[in-house]
Amino acid sequence: MYYLLASTKTPSTLEWVLVTDGSDTGPIEYVLSVDTALASTIEAWCRELVPNSFDISTTMTDPLRCLSPADADADPDDRALESYAPPRYRAVEFVGVTDRREDWQTTLTRYDEFTDKQSRLPLATVVSALADASVPMAVQILVRPYPDWRHHALDRKQRLKQGRETAFQRFFEDWVLSTDSENNVSDPRVRSRVDALDEKDAQHSFVVTARAVAATIDQRAQLPDCTPVSTAFSHLNGDHYRIEGRIHDGDRAKSIYESLRNRVVVDPEHAKLTARLPWTDHASRGLVMDGCELPLLCLVDAATLPTEAHRGLAPTPTDEHGLPRPPRDRIERYRTAGLTLGHAQTADGDAEAVPISLPPALQPLHLGMFGRTGSGKSSTLVAALLANHAATDGADIFIDPKGDGMADDYLKAHYAKYGSLDDVYYFDCTETLPALSFFDIRDQLDAGIDRTTAVEDVVDHYIDILIGIMGRDRFEQAVRSPDIIRYVLKAMFDPIHGSNAFSHREFQTAVARLHETRDPPPVVDEDLQAMLAGVAANSKRSFDELMQGVANRIEKIPIDARLAQVFNHTPDDDSDDPEFDLRRLIDEDAVIIIETGGLRPASQRVITLVLLSALWTALRRRTQQGDDETDHPLVNLYLEEAAQLSTSSLLSDLLAQSRSFGLSITLAMQFPAQLKEANPEAYREVLNNVSTIITGNVAVDPEFSRRFTTADRPATEVQNRLRALRRGQWLATLPAEFGQPEPQPFVLQSPPLPVGHPESDDPFSPARETAYAAALELRTARTAQASGLNVSGIGSRTTTEETHTPLGHREAAPLDDSAASTHRATPTSAHTPAEDAPPDPYPDRNAPTPDARINSALPYTSRLPPMVGYDPEVHVVVCEECSTRYDPTLTGIKNAVQCCHSLEAVDRDEIPLSQLPLKLSAVERGSSAFTDAQLRFLQAVYSAHQRRFDPEFEYDLLYDSMVRLQEYTGIRYQEVQELIDGGSLSVDCTYPHKLYTVTPKGRRAIAVRHREGIAHGHGRGDLSESSLHVVMVELGRRYLETEFVEDDDSAAVEAVSYFEHEGSRLDAVCLDEDGNIVVTLEAERANHDILTAVPEDYDKMAACDPEAAVWVVKNRSDAHEILRALNEPNEGYPRVEKTYSSNSPPSSFQIHQPGFTEMHTLQELQSDASHS
Repeated sequence: MYYLLASTKTPSTLEWVLVTDGSDTGPIEYVLSVDTALASTIEAWCRELVPNSFDISTTMTDPLRCLSPADADADPDDRALESYAPPRYRAVEFVGVTDRREDWQTTLTRYDEFTDKQSRLPLATVVSALADASVPMAVQILVRPYPDWRHHALDRKQRLKQGRETAFQRFFEDWVLSTDSENNVSDPRVRSRVDALDEKDAQHSFVVTARAVAATIDQRAQLPDCTPVSTAFSHLNGDHYRIEGRIHDGDRAKSIYESLRNRVVVDPEHAKLTARLPWTDHASRGLVMDGCELPLLCLVDAATLPTEAHRGLAPTPTDEHGLPRPPRDRIERYRTAGLTLGHAQTADGDAEAVPISLPPALQPLHLGMFGRTGSGKSSTLVAALLANHAATDGADIFIDPKGDGMADDYLKAHYAKYGSLDDVYYFDCTETLPALSFFDIRDQLDAGIDRTTAVEDVVDHYIDILIGIMGRDRFEQAVRSPDIIRYVLKAMFDPIHGSNAFSHREFQTAVARLHETRDPPPVVDEDLQAMLAGVAANSKRSFDELMQGVANRIEKIPIDARLAQVFNHTPDDDSDDPEFDLRRLIDEDAVIIIETGGLRPASQRVITLVLLSALWTALRRRTQQGDDETDHPLVNLYLEEAAQLSTSSLLSDLLAQSRSFGLSITLAMQFPAQLKEANPEAYREVLNNVSTIITGNVAVDPEFSRRFTTADRPATEVQNRLRALRRGQWLATLPAEFGQPEPQPFVLQSPPLPVGHPESDDPFSPARETAYAAALELRTARTAQASGLNVSGIGSRTTTEETHTPLGHREAAPLDDSAASTHRATPTSAHTPAEDAPPDPYPDRNAPTPDARINSALPYTSRLPPMVGYDPEVHVVVCEECSTRYDPTLTGIKNAVQCCHSLEAVDRDEIPLSQLPLKLSAVERGSSAFTDAQLRFLQAVYSAHQRRFDPEFEYDLLYDSMVRLQEYTGIRYQEVQELIDGGSLSVDCTYPHKLYTVTPKGRRAIAVRHREGIAHGHGRGDLSESSLHVVMVELGRRYLETEFVEDDDSAAVEAVSYFEHEGSRLDAVCLDEDGNIVVTLEAERANHDILTAVPEDYDKMAACDPEAAVWVVKNRSDAHEILRALNEPNEGYPRVEKTYSSNSPPSSFQIHQPGFTEMHTLQELQSDASHS
């Protein structure tokens, strides 16, 4: 509410008024008003908050009119004024009273604290007083955003802690005796105020003016006793700040009445000069309250009101909807098998026995269903889906993101009706995802779809998915990056140089390769080749920015391990890999239920869009393979919470192509404004493309209302009729066959709950429930085996259990911005800022969780073999099949796998790090500027740099991306960026695999001396060596072994890394039997000192007079930079005379100099080593 009121140029004032005219039969009006353009937003807000049974109307009439002593328009000569007597007033003015002048900054009672102890809200007393009043009376609460006063709060906390709060304290401190700040803080009075300052939201608070007035001109009438009203808010009093109601009569009461009529907001008066005088009380008519305190002044619980008060505030009886049922001949054609909508009602509310259904012939015109929570929408959809499954021959596909049990309700009803679940495919996406192959056009090509169309579809759908994750505005901020994604994807599908199917991992590798080498992938399409070349032709800075924009977008997919499973699934043609073949399933008379409720919202959208993409492809293939006379079964798609797909062009395309595809779509959401606010264009498209509208009592706009207007029923009347609908009632507008008249809008009553539904009149018996559970378990297992990807391990290994953390150290949150995902491991819970918030590299940290385990990655990893679990309570790994426990070590993990399976059945990537040598005390972690996750990751990167992990199973620095270390240690992408931005971690390269290096600052954070392992010394390495350099040196050493030591014609008998020679060090050498150098090698990066360092390294190698001098470089670009440095050194003569085109690979260099005989890129050596 704060942001809403503060969004206007001048902060808006929101008014709550409770008013009665004092008559015995008059109601108590509860009015919420605002004098700005926010009125429509406030109205929609109210309609969502207030129960359907209450009558909400918008009026321009002043609710305070009943307080006027006489009609302002009355004729002065009117006899009614002959007996006119001056009005009498009695008023209550609520003031905020403080113990000290600035105690308005402390807390009143919070709403949640009050409701924990009290059953009756303060406003209930006020309503009771209004119900008892025999004269007009009103209570007014005015609320306006108050400017941010955090700097005042901070200043005051400092003065409190320093003992300089009052004038006496300052005099005593300055002239008598200085006090100890520690003693001040321990003073309960100081501590109490400091705590109250901390609890109050100084950034988002309100200035509140509260008053009550009773007025009458009847000299015989008795003004009410306002004592109950004046004390109504005394329960809100805090330790230092309280609300007092002061009763006034006479002129002061009249002045308060004028302020009430003019809606005067009084600013806080504590800072005024008169408030500083020693003989004045610390009182202000302007109260300062935050969002946790304000509800106690504004909300009333009707259930706690006395009878008379409840009767006064009770909702006015609403008229019946008053809509007649259409003529029988107009709706008779809807009394048929199809998608059951409900039972037609007469104007008097009587429901007909035979239900109204949408016949299959009209279903491709689509259906939209709108109903707020509790309206009966879910149960109506269950009945509709159940009936339509029997009425149609094609697949019914239901995607449910709510996770509120609707899928289970349908499955029970299905089992009750058909006696089995044999024709159901059920995916709980927290356990099993549909085994779709996204980057795969093989089936399209086999169906006769041309390559260009197939590729364009996949590319467009992928872009649509990225937009669904990021939002269109954020995605399109980097204008060229989306185009580059398209270019590279199309290159991946090249008919000669590409593939018809590939994984997202391969796509990311191609993007990284383009970024690192600036070599566009080869393609046969000359136009695409020119566009890729144009990208590579940018300046280095522009090119890096473009490619970083690409990487930032496509990495949104694998950051969620479940999504990575789907996008990396590419089954072989001849394999037994599971496959979710929608082309086959859409012609099957089956129900497919995809329940995504356990996923974070972004993942729900992605999974849904991937399914829509697969559905589009399957329908296109079916259309391509058929002919004009082919009568395909109708496919029905049911989308709950469809508003989350508002940005999707894929959904729009499916809606538009429905007739040619034989597809019907049912869109269900809470209210139309959800779609309109997210995407006005999509909203209009839905209104144009959806012919059947079923809506409950929801907030609507003129555009939506026009769908129900007729010649004798304008839009305003439609809105009134909608407001009269009760739970289980729906206003319906139906289409008709071509040339047939449509029935006028009419009201439906929800169909009865089907047998088997838990809330129906005929739920399952215990025995039937057991049989159903067994059938569901069997069907779920068969679905997973044939058509699913097992992701249960991903969601069950990093659960966050709530632990008592009085000083709890900040821990990483899950990938979602929302609630934490569930895992069997137990990192401490956390809250992280939203992704779009400005990064705060070193926010305030608390002390560590005392029992947090930091010497192991197992409690935090998102990877484990599927047959192995982790038990955090006893810190062991467990065989999932027989529950045998093993040590939390690599050996223990291997033993757990081999307990009931074999290591050959395990993907090496699924075996995580088990032990981390992080040696920090709780105190050290508590004082650290880093999260536990960041400290774990720094230690993992450092240990990987030192090559301390088992390369066969855990991590191999030479080949494995350090993204795996992120997955093993449970760190979020944003936290890695914090480490990079804060200078604790540097990025070495992203291709051929991502490598980081811990900087000196990062090493200090994890308390390691960089003189361990291969960190320093002869045969060990350079003091500040990067991970990339370690990889280049070791691969170079292995190359020397293969090419020279194993060559009988060479004098080399040994290859040695980091060899000290005559006061300098060579990265690698080959020695003969006498220990003399016969081959030299330098691993070189194109750094800022390249023109000096490269010639020096050349001279070092040349001085050894070797039979071969080998250079290892990161990529082709670095190779040419190094060659340029040898041609044009800063000092001395050119070491090498030859030059080559920048497109020439280093392996083609023909140079024979004492310090240069051959040069190889890292990728070449890595490929050679892996082949050997």
